[in-house]
Amino acid sequence: MDAPEIVEINEVRDETPTVKTFILDKKIKAEPGQFAMLWMPDVAEKPFSFSRLGGNIEFTLRAVGSFTQKLFNLKKGKVLGVRGPYGGGYFRIAGERICVVAGGVGLAPLMPLIDRIIEENKKVDILFGAATEKELFWLSELKSKKNNVLIATDDGTCGKKGSVCDILRDQVAEKKFDQIYTCGPELMMKKVADLAVREKIPCQVSLERYMKCGVGICGQCCIDPAGLRVCKDGPVFSAKELQNTEFGKYRRDASGSRCSL
Repeated sequence: MDAPEIVEINEVRDETPTVKTFILDKKIKAEPGQFAMLWMPDVAEKPFSFSRLGGNIEFTLRAVGSFTQKLFNLKKGKVLGVRGPYGGGYFRIAGERICVVAGGVGLAPLMPLIDRIIEENKKVDILFGAATEKELFWLSELKSKKNNVLIATDDGTCGKKGSVCDILRDQVAEKKFDQIYTCGPELMMKKVADLAVREKIPCQVSLERYMKCGVGICGQCCIDPAGLRVCKDGPVFSAKELQNTEFGKYRRDASGSRCSL
Protein backbone atom coordinates (compact mmCIF):
# COMPACT_ATOMS: atom_id res chain seq x y z
CA MET A 1 0.00 0.00 0.00
CA ASP A 2 1.44 3.36 -1.04
CA ALA A 3 2.29 6.00 1.54
CA PRO A 4 0.38 9.29 1.23
CA GLU A 5 2.07 12.08 -0.71
CA ILE A 6 2.00 15.39 1.15
CA VAL A 7 0.30 17.98 -1.08
CA GLU A 8 -0.39 21.68 -0.57
CA ILE A 9 -3.89 23.13 -0.79
CA ASN A 10 -3.92 25.75 -3.57
CA GLU A 11 -7.44 27.03 -2.98
CA VAL A 12 -10.54 26.44 -0.87
CA ARG A 13 -13.80 27.50 -2.49
CA ASP A 14 -17.20 27.77 -0.79
CA GLU A 15 -19.87 26.22 -3.03
CA THR A 16 -22.85 26.33 -0.64
CA PRO A 17 -23.23 26.98 3.10
CA THR A 18 -22.34 23.30 3.69
CA VAL A 19 -20.17 22.35 0.67
CA LYS A 20 -16.55 23.28 -0.10
CA THR A 21 -14.11 22.49 -2.91
CA PHE A 22 -10.44 21.85 -2.14
CA ILE A 23 -8.05 22.37 -5.05
CA LEU A 24 -4.71 20.64 -4.47
CA ASP A 25 -1.29 21.26 -5.97
CA LYS A 26 -1.23 17.90 -7.72
CA LYS A 27 -2.24 16.35 -11.03
CA ILE A 28 -3.37 12.73 -11.23
CA LYS A 29 -4.29 10.61 -14.22
CA ALA A 30 -7.58 9.05 -13.19
CA GLU A 31 -10.95 7.98 -14.58
CA PRO A 32 -14.32 9.59 -13.75
CA GLY A 33 -15.71 7.94 -10.63
CA GLN A 34 -12.37 6.96 -9.13
CA PHE A 35 -11.28 8.25 -5.73
CA ALA A 36 -8.27 9.03 -3.54
CA MET A 37 -7.61 8.61 0.15
CA LEU A 38 -7.09 11.95 1.92
CA TRP A 39 -5.06 11.95 5.12
CA MET A 40 -4.83 14.55 7.85
CA PRO A 41 -1.92 13.87 10.25
CA ASP A 42 -3.08 12.92 13.74
CA VAL A 43 -6.71 12.84 12.54
CA ALA A 44 -7.62 10.07 10.07
CA GLU A 45 -7.71 9.03 6.44
CA LYS A 46 -10.92 8.97 4.37
CA PRO A 47 -11.90 8.27 0.74
CA PHE A 48 -13.19 11.03 -1.54
CA SER A 49 -14.05 10.96 -5.23
CA PHE A 50 -12.44 13.45 -7.57
CA SER A 51 -14.70 16.32 -8.58
CA ARG A 52 -12.29 17.62 -11.25
CA LEU A 53 -9.64 15.94 -13.37
CA GLY A 54 -7.44 17.15 -16.19
CA GLY A 55 -5.71 19.89 -14.22
CA ASN A 56 -4.99 20.14 -10.52
CA ILE A 57 -7.20 17.64 -8.74
CA GLU A 58 -10.25 18.86 -6.85
CA PHE A 59 -12.44 17.37 -4.14
CA THR A 60 -15.88 18.78 -3.40
CA LEU A 61 -17.51 17.62 -0.19
CA ARG A 62 -20.03 18.32 2.52
CA ALA A 63 -19.13 18.46 6.19
CA VAL A 64 -20.92 15.48 7.72
CA GLY A 65 -18.58 14.12 10.41
CA SER A 66 -15.56 14.92 12.55
CA PHE A 67 -13.06 14.35 9.72
CA THR A 68 -14.76 16.67 7.25
CA GLN A 69 -15.42 19.25 9.97
CA LYS A 70 -11.67 19.40 10.64
CA LEU A 71 -10.93 19.38 6.93
CA PHE A 72 -13.20 22.42 6.53
CA ASN A 73 -10.94 24.32 8.92
CA LEU A 74 -7.95 23.97 6.57
CA LYS A 75 -7.04 27.01 4.49
CA LYS A 76 -4.92 27.71 1.42
CA GLY A 77 -1.29 26.78 2.05
CA LYS A 78 -2.06 23.94 4.46
CA VAL A 79 -1.27 20.36 3.42
CA LEU A 80 -3.03 17.01 3.04
CA GLY A 81 -1.76 13.50 2.45
CA VAL A 82 -3.03 11.98 -0.82
CA ARG A 83 -2.80 8.45 -2.16
CA GLY A 84 -4.52 7.06 -5.20
CA PRO A 85 -6.25 6.95 -7.59
CA TYR A 86 -8.20 3.89 -6.54
CA GLY A 87 -11.25 2.08 -7.80
CA GLY A 88 -11.40 -0.60 -10.48
CA GLY A 89 -15.04 0.22 -11.08
CA TYR A 90 -15.46 3.69 -12.57
CA PHE A 91 -17.89 5.43 -14.91
CA ARG A 92 -17.71 4.07 -18.44
CA ILE A 93 -19.41 6.07 -21.17
CA ALA A 94 -21.78 4.09 -23.36
CA GLY A 95 -24.45 5.13 -25.85
CA GLU A 96 -25.32 8.48 -27.37
CA ARG A 97 -28.29 9.70 -25.28
CA ILE A 98 -27.23 9.89 -21.65
CA CYS A 99 -28.97 10.86 -18.41
CA VAL A 100 -27.06 11.91 -15.28
CA VAL A 101 -28.99 11.97 -11.99
CA ALA A 102 -27.33 13.83 -9.09
CA GLY A 103 -28.49 14.31 -5.54
CA GLY A 104 -26.88 17.10 -3.49
CA VAL A 105 -23.10 16.85 -3.28
CA GLY A 106 -23.41 13.68 -5.36
CA LEU A 107 -23.03 16.02 -8.34
CA ALA A 108 -19.31 16.32 -7.53
CA PRO A 109 -18.15 12.77 -8.48
CA LEU A 110 -20.29 13.05 -11.63
CA MET A 111 -18.58 16.21 -12.92
CA PRO A 112 -15.54 14.47 -14.47
CA LEU A 113 -18.01 12.19 -16.25
CA ILE A 114 -20.13 15.12 -17.46
CA ASP A 115 -16.99 16.88 -18.72
CA ARG A 116 -15.97 13.79 -20.69
CA ILE A 117 -19.46 13.26 -22.12
CA ILE A 118 -19.44 16.83 -23.39
CA GLU A 119 -15.94 16.40 -24.83
CA GLU A 120 -17.24 13.43 -26.81
CA ASN A 121 -20.15 15.52 -28.17
CA LYS A 122 -22.83 13.26 -26.73
CA LYS A 123 -26.26 14.42 -25.61
CA VAL A 124 -26.70 14.58 -21.86
CA ASP A 125 -29.67 15.38 -19.65
CA ILE A 126 -28.58 16.45 -16.15
CA LEU A 127 -31.15 16.01 -13.39
CA PHE A 128 -30.02 17.68 -10.16
CA GLY A 129 -31.86 17.53 -6.86
CA ALA A 130 -31.19 19.13 -3.48
CA ALA A 131 -33.01 19.94 -0.26
CA THR A 132 -33.27 23.66 -1.07
CA GLU A 133 -32.02 26.25 -3.56
CA LYS A 134 -29.10 27.22 -1.31
CA GLU A 135 -27.69 23.70 -1.63
CA LEU A 136 -27.50 23.81 -5.45
CA PHE A 137 -24.11 24.57 -6.99
CA TRP A 138 -22.40 24.80 -10.41
CA LEU A 139 -25.73 25.51 -12.12
CA SER A 140 -24.40 28.36 -14.26
CA GLU A 141 -21.55 26.19 -15.52
CA LEU A 142 -23.81 23.25 -16.28
CA LYS A 143 -26.27 25.41 -18.19
CA SER A 144 -23.55 27.34 -20.04
CA LYS A 145 -22.50 24.12 -21.75
CA LYS A 146 -25.96 23.93 -23.35
CA ASN A 147 -26.94 20.83 -21.44
CA ASN A 148 -30.55 20.04 -20.67
CA VAL A 149 -30.49 20.77 -16.92
CA LEU A 150 -33.59 20.03 -14.82
CA ILE A 151 -33.77 20.91 -11.12
CA ALA A 152 -35.77 19.56 -8.19
CA THR A 153 -35.75 20.80 -4.59
CA ASP A 154 -37.51 19.26 -1.62
CA ASP A 155 -39.00 22.61 -0.59
CA GLY A 156 -39.75 23.90 -4.09
CA THR A 157 -37.43 26.93 -3.83
CA CYS A 158 -35.95 26.10 -7.24
CA GLY A 159 -37.24 23.97 -10.08
CA LYS A 160 -39.77 21.22 -9.47
CA LYS A 161 -40.90 20.64 -5.89
CA GLY A 162 -40.14 17.11 -4.83
CA SER A 163 -37.57 14.45 -5.64
CA VAL A 164 -35.23 14.36 -8.61
CA CYS A 165 -36.54 10.82 -9.08
CA ASP A 166 -39.90 12.33 -10.06
CA ILE A 167 -38.18 14.22 -12.87
CA LEU A 168 -36.36 11.07 -13.95
CA ARG A 169 -39.62 9.14 -14.15
CA ASP A 170 -41.12 11.83 -16.39
CA GLN A 171 -38.02 12.02 -18.60
CA VAL A 172 -37.85 8.26 -19.06
CA ALA A 173 -41.49 8.29 -20.15
CA GLU A 174 -40.67 10.92 -22.81
CA LYS A 175 -37.19 9.93 -24.04
CA LYS A 176 -35.16 6.85 -24.81
CA PHE A 177 -31.92 6.93 -22.83
CA ASP A 178 -29.00 4.63 -23.63
CA GLN A 179 -27.47 4.95 -20.17
CA ILE A 180 -28.21 6.44 -16.74
CA TYR A 181 -25.49 7.48 -14.28
CA THR A 182 -26.24 8.42 -10.68
CA CYS A 183 -24.62 9.57 -7.44
CA GLY A 184 -26.24 10.98 -4.31
CA PRO A 185 -28.03 9.78 -1.18
CA GLU A 186 -28.30 6.01 -1.32
CA LEU A 187 -32.07 5.84 -1.00
CA MET A 188 -32.33 8.18 -3.99
CA MET A 189 -29.88 6.06 -5.99
CA LYS A 190 -31.83 2.92 -5.11
CA LYS A 191 -34.96 4.44 -6.66
CA VAL A 192 -32.99 5.45 -9.76
CA ALA A 193 -31.46 1.98 -10.08
CA ASP A 194 -34.79 0.20 -9.60
CA LEU A 195 -36.45 2.38 -12.24
CA ALA A 196 -33.58 1.74 -14.66
CA VAL A 197 -33.75 -2.03 -14.17
CA ARG A 198 -37.53 -1.98 -14.55
CA GLU A 199 -37.28 0.04 -17.77
CA LYS A 200 -34.32 -2.05 -19.01
CA ILE A 201 -31.99 0.97 -19.19
CA PRO A 202 -28.32 0.30 -18.31
CA CYS A 203 -27.45 2.23 -15.15
CA GLN A 204 -24.17 2.92 -13.33
CA VAL A 205 -24.22 3.79 -9.62
CA SER A 206 -21.46 5.39 -7.51
CA LEU A 207 -21.62 3.73 -4.09
CA GLU A 208 -20.15 4.88 -0.78
CA ARG A 209 -19.10 2.63 2.09
CA TYR A 210 -16.80 2.87 5.13
CA MET A 211 -13.22 2.17 4.02
CA LYS A 212 -9.97 1.62 5.86
CA CYS A 213 -7.35 0.55 3.33
CA GLY A 214 -8.82 1.63 -0.01
CA VAL A 215 -7.04 -1.16 -1.90
CA GLY A 216 -9.18 -4.24 -1.26
CA ILE A 217 -7.25 -5.79 1.63
CA CYS A 218 -9.25 -5.17 4.80
CA GLY A 219 -12.72 -6.17 3.57
CA GLN A 220 -14.36 -3.34 5.51
CA CYS A 221 -16.33 -2.09 2.50
CA CYS A 222 -17.64 -5.44 1.20
CA ILE A 223 -21.29 -5.50 0.13
CA ASP A 224 -23.58 -8.20 1.56
CA PRO A 225 -24.04 -10.90 0.32
CA ALA A 226 -22.11 -10.53 -2.95
CA GLY A 227 -18.78 -9.73 -1.30
CA LEU A 228 -18.08 -6.96 -3.80
CA ARG A 229 -15.44 -4.55 -2.49
CA VAL A 230 -16.46 -0.94 -3.00
CA CYS A 231 -12.83 0.23 -3.00
CA LYS A 232 -11.55 -2.35 -5.49
CA ASP A 233 -14.53 -3.61 -7.50
CA GLY A 234 -16.25 -0.21 -7.35
CA PRO A 235 -17.02 2.41 -6.27
CA VAL A 236 -19.10 2.42 -9.48
CA PHE A 237 -21.31 -0.62 -10.07
CA SER A 238 -24.04 -1.48 -12.52
CA ALA A 239 -27.57 -1.38 -11.14
CA LYS A 240 -27.93 -5.08 -11.97
CA GLU A 241 -24.87 -5.96 -9.85
CA LEU A 242 -26.46 -4.29 -6.84
CA GLN A 243 -29.83 -6.03 -7.12
CA ASN A 244 -30.55 -8.33 -4.15
CA THR A 245 -27.74 -6.87 -2.04
CA GLU A 246 -27.62 -4.54 0.98
CA PHE A 247 -27.75 -1.56 -1.42
CA GLY A 248 -30.62 0.69 -0.41
CA LYS A 249 -31.22 -1.24 2.83
CA TYR A 250 -28.31 -0.71 5.23
CA ARG A 251 -24.56 -0.19 5.51
CA ARG A 252 -21.94 -1.06 8.13
CA ASP A 253 -20.11 1.26 10.51
CA ALA A 254 -16.42 1.18 11.55
CA SER A 255 -17.07 -1.76 13.88
CA GLY A 256 -18.80 -3.78 11.15
CA SER A 257 -22.25 -3.44 12.72
CA ARG A 258 -25.24 -2.75 10.50
CA CYS A 259 -26.55 0.80 10.55
CA SER A 260 -29.42 2.53 8.82
CA LEU A 261 -28.98 4.66 5.73
